[in-house]
Amino acid sequence: MPLKTILEKLDGVDDAFHTMYEEKDGKFILQLEGIDDHPAVIALKNGHTNSKRERDEARRKLTDAEKKLKGLPEDFDAAEWERLKTEDEARQADPEGKDVRKQVETAVAAKERQMTTRHEAALRAKDEVIAEKDQTISGLTGDLRTTLVGDGLTKELVKAGVKPTLLKAAQRMFEGDVEIVEEDGKRIARMKTDLGGDELGKFIGNWAQSDEAKDFIAAPTGADERGGGRNLRLGETNPYAKDTWNITQQGALLKSDRAKAERLAKTAGFKDLAHANSSMGPIDKK
Repeated sequence: MPLKTILEKLDGVDDAFHTMYEEKDGKFILQLEGIDDHPAVIALKNGHTNSKRERDEARRKLTDAEKKLKGLPEDFDAAEWERLKTEDEARQADPEGKDVRKQVETAVAAKERQMTTRHEAALRAKDEVIAEKDQTISGLTGDLRTTLVGDGLTKELVKAGVKPTLLKAAQRMFEGDVEIVEEDGKRIARMKTDLGGDELGKFIGNWAQSDEAKDFIAAPTGADERGGGRNLRLGETNPYAKDTWNITQQGALLKSDRAKAERLAKTAGFKDLAHANSSMGPIDKK
């Protein structure tokens, strides 16, 4: 059995061979003479030498390539270089310039193709940026319309007393007729011009008093038999009701919110606001 070159211990090795091993770093190393002449070692050395030579050759080529590339401009075009090289070879083959026109036409056509390619690439990049911005603007516009139109309509319809079950139907009925306009640097929701261009509050308030709205508006319900507290909101006082009749407050309400005045007048039992304003006092319901 051949001797192993490295052993963890000498157990099992014939005593006659113990002297051939030297202990080093906790292991037993076989001491050999003429190892460099061993065929396996020679092959390994040759392989290592070849690898070093190939590595050095690769480094040299890389260095040469870096030197050549160092002087090239940033917009170097390999295809354009090949074209120019081909043209130069053609000129050398035709020193008298018999085919100069063809060479010029070829060069011009190649340049035009190059410029067209670059232009198309720039346009595609620009279109991508525009498309991304359009998408962002579309999202912001949708959010703005939801806030100003959707939420604004809901608020005014609730204020006008529209039944909760018909709220969405009423909103859909009007939302297509609302547009967003800019006034004094602010964007607000208004009805379209052909519908009067009123702000949502005024338009919905007037609509709530029309016959068209009667099926949408919830019937008044009150806290007393006289109707003075019917359809009142939290903290709201009705200046047209019997117990809270107040001509001064009526006048102020007419100036500040005519739609609200109309609603409260009807809540107090009047046919409409005109009858309430011409009345000498409240309606006495028992």
